[in-house]
Amino acid sequence: MKTKVNVVILLALAIAMTLGSCGSSEKKTNSTEQVAAKKAYQCPMKCEGNKTYDKPGKCPVCKMDLEEQKAVN
Repeated sequence: MKTKVNVVILLALAIAMTLGSCGSSEKKTNSTEQVAAKKAYQCPMKCEGNKTYDKPGKCPVCKMDLEEQKAVN
């Protein structure tokens, strides 16, 4: 009797883990795509340290054109 209960519990855990991993991998793909699509711009002189902007433009300190930052994997 204990063997049947243990098998059922193990089977239920295996199914739960499989379903859980399927959903989480899908979310990772979506969030990775969103991060890849988002661009960041930064002053080449780093006037404001590591501050980034979501649109191209000019640095408010030195007035140089902001440069697009390469994605870090």
